[in-house]
Amino acid sequence: MTPQQAHQLQFILPFLIVIPILVLRLRKMSRPQPLKLGRLWIRPAILVLAAATVLFLPQPGQHVAAHLTPEEWAGLALAAALGGIGGWYWGRTMHIEVHPENGTLMARGNSLAILVLVLLILVKLGLRPLLAAEGGTMHLDVLMITDASIVFSVALFGVRSLEMYLRARRVMANAPPPTG
Repeated sequence: MTPQQAHQLQFILPFLIVIPILVLRLRKMSRPQPLKLGRLWIRPAILVLAAATVLFLPQPGQHVAAHLTPEEWAGLALAAALGGIGGWYWGRTMHIEVHPENGTLMARGNSLAILVLVLLILVKLGLRPLLAAEGGTMHLDVLMITDASIVFSVALFGVRSLEMYLRARRVMANAPPPTG
């Protein structure tokens, strides 16, 4: 395999994997799914633990954890704020209702949520060649950008779950009793 073919495969392969996943996810999101309020915290908790492990444990080849500068903390805070804002709006796009017959919560996604995922994937795929080509000349810290994308994703999914939880409780409180 020539280097040109390897480069093309490296660019095309993520699309060949991601597109079928997005299509399946879109089909699943278009149908109402049961929403279990007691389980909405599980995914964000796992993401926070994984992110903390990646961000604060020593990196391979190092014996101590990296110490972040105030500028790096500010960058991570900005990534968390942007992820939180995106997560809040993403959570608001989820349609939440109470099933009239059995009184269970049902959630149905919006195609706008898939657009958010596609945009995130495109930004990530666009950053990779930019950082490889210009990262050194632009004095960009690739590790910091990776850390910021992790913090952004954790905030995005965590705040989305929080917004859905708060809204689902209000929907449940205002719902009429089940008819069945």
